[in-house]
Amino acid sequence: MTKERRPEKLEMAFDKGGRLTATLLWDKAPKTCVAIVRALQAQPVTARLLHAQYAGSEVYFEDFPTDEAIPFENTTCRMDENLYLTNKHPGGVLAYYVNPKVRSFCIVYGEIVPRRFVDVEIALNVFAEIDDKEEAKRIGERSRWEGPGSVTIRVLEE
Repeated sequence: MTKERRPEKLEMAFDKGGRLTATLLWDKAPKTCVAIVRALQAQPVTARLLHAQYAGSEVYFEDFPTDEAIPFENTTCRMDENLYLTNKHPGGVLAYYVNPKVRSFCIVYGEIVPRRFVDVEIALNVFAEIDDKEEAKRIGERSRWEGPGSVTIRVLEE
C-alpha cells in the first residue's frame, strides 16, 4: 500500500450509542495496518462485542476477516521503568491479537494486561491510537455495566 493511498483513520460506531475515530500507526505497525485496512476496504465489519473478563478495560471481537499473516509488531510487551518485562498497557488504543485461529480486534479503552486465560499473558499488536480517549472510556464503562452490544468499523475516508 503506497503512502499516498494509505488512509489515516478508522471509525467505530456502537449500536448502543457513541462513535470513535482512531489514527492508524503506520510507522509502528505497518503490516498490521495494511491487513486491517485491506479487510475494511473490502467491506465494513459489524460484529458483536465481548468485554474482557480478566485483562481489564477492553471490548473485542474475534474472527476479524483477514487471512493475511501478521507478524508481531509494536506489541504490548515492553520494559517498564524498572527494566522489567511488562504487558500492562494504559489503553486508548486499537490492538490486534496475532493468532490465526482467533484474529481478535481489540478496542482498549483503559488499562489492561492482555490475557487469553487468567494466568497467560499474550502480546497484542497496537496499531491505532483512539482520538477521544474520554469518549472511549465512557463507551467502554457503559459496555461493562450494560453489555457491550455491537460495533461497525470502517475506514474513514477524507
